Amino acid sequence: MTTHPARKGPEAVQNPDERAMASVAEGDGDALEEIFYRWKLPVMNYLYRSVGNFADAEDLTLEVFTDVWRSAPRYRSEGTFSAWLFAIARGKLAHEWRRRSRKPVAPAPVELMEFAASSGRPAESAREWEEIVLKGLQTLPENQRSALLLSVNSPLSSEEIAESLGVSLANFYVLVHRARARMKKFLLKNDYE
Repeated sequence: MTTHPARKGPEAVQNPDERAMASVAEGDGDALEEIFYRWKLPVMNYLYRSVGNFADAEDLTLEVFTDVWRSAPRYRSEGTFSAWLFAIARGKLAHEWRRRSRKPVAPAPVELMEFAASSGRPAESAREWEEIVLKGLQTLPENQRSALLLSVNSPLSSEEIAESLGVSLANFYVLVHRARARMKKFLLKNDYE
């Protein structure tokens, strides 16, 4: 077995994601499945909160992991795997927003988040709240929306999120602060807090 000089073989890597990616690069579909099951929910959660539709988020998630498979031979563990993965997800999301701006999508019913079950609000009120929050998120610039959603809904550290966004840690904190301020203003304008 010949390995690329810049890439370590699967047995030489300690991190499970790095080890699995080394195996995926060698064509191991089981290793991709291992990565998929470990990361599909965080990726799907991020995408769902961004697009507001479960079916679209599911499709985008599958596209993300298809790209992981395709780009595995070129993967280098210079940063963290999670930052690399969420950078792919963010790219898919940007492509989806460009596609939607060219071809508007008919509104789809919004799925209830966990909030509905735990909020104590009647279901109709929770649905209304969900729709307003999703509309507010869609008014944010993409970099602020991604920073906010990843800071709230992903297992990534602040450093990993900054890396996946391609910004400094300080800039990441500024993006989150601005996103929260804009969301607060949006929610107050709509009489929700």
